[in-house]
Amino acid sequence: MLIPARWRNVQMALIGLVALLAIYYNLLGYHSPQGESGRADSRGLAENLGFVVLGGLIWLCTPTTATIALTTWQEAIRRKWMVGLLGFAIVLMLISTFFTWMQQGEEKKFLMDFGVGFTVIITLLMAIFLGVALIQPDIERRTIFTILSKPVERSEFLLGKYLGLCLTLLTSLAAMSLMFLVSYSLFYIRREGLTDALTSGPGHPGLAFELGNLSRALLLHSGALMAMAAVSLTLSLVLTNIAAVVFSFGIFFLGQGAAYWEYLTRGGSGSLAPSVSGFIKAVFLIVPRLDTFDVRQRLVNSMPIAFNYMWKSFGTGLLYTAAILMIAHWIWSEREF
Repeated sequence: MLIPARWRNVQMALIGLVALLAIYYNLLGYHSPQGESGRADSRGLAENLGFVVLGGLIWLCTPTTATIALTTWQEAIRRKWMVGLLGFAIVLMLISTFFTWMQQGEEKKFLMDFGVGFTVIITLLMAIFLGVALIQPDIERRTIFTILSKPVERSEFLLGKYLGLCLTLLTSLAAMSLMFLVSYSLFYIRREGLTDALTSGPGHPGLAFELGNLSRALLLHSGALMAMAAVSLTLSLVLTNIAAVVFSFGIFFLGQGAAYWEYLTRGGSGSLAPSVSGFIKAVFLIVPRLDTFDVRQRLVNSMPIAFNYMWKSFGTGLLYTAAILMIAHWIWSEREF
């Protein structure tokens, strides 16, 4: 398919921005602002390959892919259960300060943990249930024949569906995050006072720092959503909807405990049988490192969530997502209707 020159120019500009971001990361951005030790302040191959994957996704997005993505987003956002779930989540975010009585003396930490945790749960449900229900209806209704009979490549259809799913998840995440940040700001100002909220000092980082940290934590969660969207979409191509949902949840919980699997393989729990150790290593290799996207511990301890920490998680997440999408493309190209 012939791609318009204007479209390619925009893509080249975006890829140029990704290249500039990669240069900044390798020169300065891999350092944490407070000087953390170990992996936090070191450059690795995975996060640099993440820049390559991001540039590749931009290049592969054609006008047809964008049209399918936009159509998928419009259809997904209008689903009744999506509207109901998102509406319920937004209302709960607005009244989230009501639940702070459940942890007297630690209201601020409780509110942070509750807001981010609830956002993770709701958007995860959307990623899994939407992901497994994107392609099968087109096959069952035979509309896939009409779509593929036009100048639409299978890769464009699959990537468009995936990008539309990601756009839906980002829209939902943005709406929930905005409501939570407003609610948290009002709670903070009511508790600390407007003057103290706008100033910072030792042991008192201030509202601007808290909101910035929360925003970055919620943005970081979008990386986990992209990985889970790819997983659920791929599983829907080979399993029934119910089985795909079950396996998607299983992969999520295994990914959240990836650090524990790594601990076991390094002998952290004592001597393990070689067969058990080999099985755990295999599990550790095939599940995404979703634990790196969960930064609630840093939030409640007022530790900065800097660009270097975010990109290390995003880079490895993009690599995993690319691998899963390649598997999905292979399955999709071999499938006969």
